[in-house]
Amino acid sequence: MSRILTFPEFFTVRHRLRAGVRHTEIARELDLFVWTVTRIATEPQYQADPILEADLPQDDPPPDYAASKLRRCPGCGAMVYRWPCLACFMANSPRLPLAEEVDDDAESVDELVDLFEDVARS
Repeated sequence: MSRILTFPEFFTVRHRLRAGVRHTEIARELDLFVWTVTRIATEPQYQADPILEADLPQDDPPPDYAASKLRRCPGCGAMVYRWPCLACFMANSPRLPLAEEVDDDAESVDELVDLFEDVARS
């Protein structure tokens, strides 16, 4: 669920970043999306003082995100909050067969329709 950070949350993130605390630790502590912390760390607009309330970043995590669930995937090493890790799941899933080659020299629309029907039947 998307929400705008408060001034105390924003300044806590900046303070922790300057102290050298890891992004994941900050995210867990404040229950923020890791990319929100990264955005605050890297985007110049969030380094300027004073910052206006309208300029505070938005925390927009994916559905079912909980910073307390962040763990390092033993397979690929990515920081993930869902199991199985999507990258490892995709890497280990069965591959789809290659599509048939399309004849770019087909002379009419009817030939293309026939080709697509043949592919659909197979």
